[in-house]
Amino acid sequence: MSASINTFMAGMTGTAEALGDLTATSAATQTLAVPGLAIGFAAVVAVAQNTTPAAPYASATTDGFASGGYITSSHTGHMSIDFPFGPTPVSVDVSMTFISTHGGGNFLSDYSLSGLASPSVHGLL
Repeated sequence: MSASINTFMAGMTGTAEALGDLTATSAATQTLAVPGLAIGFAAVVAVAQNTTPAAPYASATTDGFASGGYITSSHTGHMSIDFPFGPTPVSVDVSMTFISTHGGGNFLSDYSLSGLASPSVHGLL
């Protein structure tokens, strides 16, 4: 007896920290896991501004994992912009991570796709 396991999993984390007189943070994560595919996305932004010449602090980090497939791909982008000079210094930090894994399952396995192989596509021919 052979068995097929279609267990796919994705998890994402995002952390935003801002220290200053004026601060704003935002974090968003989203995942999708179905037999044969798991996808995760995280985006984080941190902004800090001081009303005095002291330098503000902003930090944004994202991370993720995906398991269950034969092919796994991930991409991470991080950008930090600091304007430490002048009467109102600003610090901005942005981080994004995308991860996916696929293979070994078919999330359309419960649907009949036999009509797609016929010579007539949706009755047009």
